[in-house]
Amino acid sequence: MNLEKTKKIASRALLILSVLALIVMIGTVLVTSLYTVPISDDYWYARTGIGAKGLWHRLIVAVQFSYEIYVHHQGTYFTSFIGSLFNPLIHGGFPKLRVVMFINAVMAFASILSFVYVALGKLKVKSATAKVFILAAATFVITGFDAFQEIFYWFVGACVYGFPMSLGMFAVTLLLLANGRGTAHTPELDASTSEGKVAAASKTKLLYILSAILGFCAVGASLAITGTVCWIVLSIVVFYAIKDKKLDRKNISVFLACFGGALINAAAPGNFIRLDLESGESFTLVDGISNTWGYFIYALKWLFLNKNYGCVFLALIITGFVVLGNRKIAREYVILSVMLLFTPFVTVFPVLMGYGVGWMPNRCFYILIVVMDFAFGNLALAVGALLSDILKENFKKPALIALAAVLLVLFAATPYNIREYIFLKMDKQLVMGEFQENYKNTKAMLDGFADMEGEDVEVDVPLHPEEVRNFYCFYLTEDPTSDFNKDIAKAYGLNSIVNIRKED
Repeated sequence: MNLEKTKKIASRALLILSVLALIVMIGTVLVTSLYTVPISDDYWYARTGIGAKGLWHRLIVAVQFSYEIYVHHQGTYFTSFIGSLFNPLIHGGFPKLRVVMFINAVMAFASILSFVYVALGKLKVKSATAKVFILAAATFVITGFDAFQEIFYWFVGACVYGFPMSLGMFAVTLLLLANGRGTAHTPELDASTSEGKVAAASKTKLLYILSAILGFCAVGASLAITGTVCWIVLSIVVFYAIKDKKLDRKNISVFLACFGGALINAAAPGNFIRLDLESGESFTLVDGISNTWGYFIYALKWLFLNKNYGCVFLALIITGFVVLGNRKIAREYVILSVMLLFTPFVTVFPVLMGYGVGWMPNRCFYILIVVMDFAFGNLALAVGALLSDILKENFKKPALIALAAVLLVLFAATPYNIREYIFLKMDKQLVMGEFQENYKNTKAMLDGFADMEGEDVEVDVPLHPEEVRNFYCFYLTEDPTSDFNKDIAKAYGLNSIVNIRKED
């Protein structure tokens, strides 16, 4: 068997394995999302809309709720609106919750994969095997290290973080697609003709408009997403300004749409009210910067020491070495790569500084890991390309063999092995019926509240949402007078509800 044929077989095998890995990783999350149940803030977001009939009435309630949140809690003008409008506790119940959470998971992966795919196109990666492998590597970081249950298995988490992050990535992807489409070809019209140029210009304009709209919606969310989307859009604007030696008006317009939404978000009176409530001590700018750096280091250790991201990083270096070799790295790409490396800081800082804390919950951590996945994945490809470019031809093959050997040793030595991969653990839980059983029992209990209207209800349920591993389950406090318990009681017309389970 000659060398060329061996390479083709190896390439095809890697392609098939990457496709199968994508199906398993994404499929696990999609299936598990179908067993999401109502949790905590879902009831808070529904409280003003309980009993609302008809779409028009629910729209009014959603606007009113969004205004209330903006004035008294935080500046999430878009996510509080959709969190009320599409709340299954107001309309639709369990079937609607399944649909919404499934769509959230589909959008999350579609936005990540489309962004990576378009970015690879801009880097002129032509190999189908390389593209699919890189897509699988990016997905593995999101599904292999953490379940991110506050994103995929919690309605409010999906509304405030999942959906807007997806919209933000779609906005960035559309902005990438819009640039460089000046002479796009259409099946009906040749772009070399005046009619073709008009059609291409119209399509390009539409991409910019959609990017601006989606970006404006995305930044009306958690401050972690607001800062992230604005920074990535700005990075692309700077990249094309250097590349084309001019600032593009349409690129600037997309950035201004995002930045304007960010200002609306940041100026919300509710942000300052929440800061006073959640921060027990004064929190200076220096504290914010210090804590941001500390949290970034924590995330680095989590990826490279607690997990096996070192293997992913090295595999992407090898991929860049092979598919991007012998290419000169442009100055604008270097600047873009450096700006992307700053994205994690932009993600973390608004959260820590805005809420006066030194940590981030799982839902914000998801945003951070997504952007680190992008930034470090891009860095690895660039390092691989640079190595291939600076090495002499007779040193390239030994260097590639050495890199592959180090990868094999690292993969074998890392304590975070295949038995630890979260999506595989969740597959086992699905086979054992853990998520299904939790869904069935929770649904039966909540449906049973319909026969208890006006009563004082006692239930024995979890005290913490993480009782089911890698998932978010219904839970309740021991205090019937808490706002949380009151929201649940109101949703089902109960006089009161209390949890009789005690802490272990």
